[in-house]
Amino acid sequence: MKMQTGQDNESQLILVQNNLRTLPLELVRKHSGHTELLDLSHNSIKDLSWLAEFEQLRHLVLDSNRMHEAHLRTLSRPLPQLEVLMLNKNEFSDLPTTTRLIKRLFPNLQYLSLHGNPICPDGLELQPFSGYLRYDYQYYSNYIAQSLSKLKFLDHGLVQRTYQYESFPLKNYDGRPLVKTTSF
Repeated sequence: MKMQTGQDNESQLILVQNNLRTLPLELVRKHSGHTELLDLSHNSIKDLSWLAEFEQLRHLVLDSNRMHEAHLRTLSRPLPQLEVLMLNKNEFSDLPTTTRLIKRLFPNLQYLSLHGNPICPDGLELQPFSGYLRYDYQYYSNYIAQSLSKLKFLDHGLVQRTYQYESFPLKNYDGRPLVKTTSF
């Protein structure tokens, strides 16, 4: 297992590309009391039940784990101390469900990134399905901003709370508008 700890009193635990499905209990016991940044990118994480033991955790990176909404449900209790959550290049496909789970599990989140997931119409071509979404990036970012009131950064920029919230998807699959919308 390739493990790297940070230089600042081992507050960082980096376990990238270890083919992990869960974090081994011995690592949870050894590192949960002091880890502030945990990077488990490029694994196969499917079980997060151990994550609640990391009471000092502020930054969590779970990029490229092929995770979806059911994997978030394995978390046994909320992590109110978590400020940064990176879930790039996973398989989150239901915007309302994903947002509800994130709101419940990470109530004080300030930075969230979902690039490369089916729910994110980021235009960065990280996810081939994003071109087929029935909503655009403004709808997506407004939806998340309305749901996560403490969020300051989403994906690649500052959260804009303009309250021009569109209540319907904006485009049909062929790019034509579905409905006329109004702004408040």
